[in-house]
Amino acid sequence: MLNYRQVSLSEFKKVWLEQTPHILIMKPATDLCPKCQRYVHNISNAGNLSEEEKKTMLDEYMCHLDKAKQQREYYRERCLLSKELFQTHDLNQTERGQVCTMDMTQMYSFDFAQQIHYPHHAQEVGPLFFKTPRKCQAFGVCAEGAGEQVFYLVNEAEEVGKGANTVVSLLHHFFEHWGYGEKDAVLQMDNCAGQNKNNTMIRYGMWRIMTGRHRSIEFSLMEAGHIKFSPDWHFGLWKMKWRHSTAETLDEVAESVRHSSRNGHNIPQLINDAEKPVSFYDWTSFFEAFFKKLPSISKFHHFRMSEESPGVVFVKAYRSSAEKPINILKKGQQLPNVDTLPCVITPKGLDAARQWYLYDEIRPFCRDTSDSLQSCPKPVCPKPRVKIDPEKRKCPKQFASPEM
Repeated sequence: MLNYRQVSLSEFKKVWLEQTPHILIMKPATDLCPKCQRYVHNISNAGNLSEEEKKTMLDEYMCHLDKAKQQREYYRERCLLSKELFQTHDLNQTERGQVCTMDMTQMYSFDFAQQIHYPHHAQEVGPLFFKTPRKCQAFGVCAEGAGEQVFYLVNEAEEVGKGANTVVSLLHHFFEHWGYGEKDAVLQMDNCAGQNKNNTMIRYGMWRIMTGRHRSIEFSLMEAGHIKFSPDWHFGLWKMKWRHSTAETLDEVAESVRHSSRNGHNIPQLINDAEKPVSFYDWTSFFEAFFKKLPSISKFHHFRMSEESPGVVFVKAYRSSAEKPINILKKGQQLPNVDTLPCVITPKGLDAARQWYLYDEIRPFCRDTSDSLQSCPKPVCPKPRVKIDPEKRKCPKQFASPEM
């Protein structure tokens, strides 16, 4: 038996990093690409397959990775260009909320974060873990050139869902109040068909072009499953702060967003803000009268439109693909006045059962237990009675207790 000297664990790790830095221990991860995971699983269990089948599977996997790399590189290039133009034009000194005043291109990316609950305490008591406090949606729009992100915090009593109308309404508010006035915009979004990659979003871009709010707009998407981008980084900063925060009202939630970044890169925006209130519009119904549906929309990752070709969307599958023009404007239709907006969608609010649940079940765990607490106020509507159907409460015959 050879007599080798044993080294400590720390020394072993040090030697490992020096000699084999390219070999790493896999870390836990979330939101992975399902297609990649399927390819990896199939390739690792391909012992009984022929060499031709293995090669075909490997070629498909490499093709998928190449497409994801193309889209990622395009996103990084546009981000870098946006930052350079931001510094060149010194947009930090520009008043935000202007429309189509700066002859330049800026890039914006947007996405939803996982909803949070409040009241929230850094030291949470046990029973509250099994309750459902008030919900709050978080939608972020990141200005890639400035490195800032506006957080739209939507209380569950103010929400109208997470569909296309909500996303377009929040994006419209951002351009009207937080945009830098660029004439050309690039919008980066994920591949979620229900929220972003849909006809309502494309129609909204065309509507902005045809009403003079932008000179050109491009929607760009990364490969499905490979969609981590700037909004996720900003959300991550906030979530680190949120874990150690105590917030019992929506205003305190907004403060946690504001203090999550040292340089003020995270900016909270409330729906009922006194200076910049947010309205939700029925964009889907509004656009039905003017635009046709874009066929095979799920196949494309780039959508470009400009004032030179009103009503025409130039689409392509990937960065290296050829562009294809598609006219989505209905014949004989003209857009209404520039200032005409869709009908406002009024949030339904909380029903009586939910209001009383927050008051009875959540309010006792708050520091402020008064009836005027913003997140769990005392409802003005009567408490609903729970109706119990006596027929449903009867035990089945096989489980009925024997008669005495």
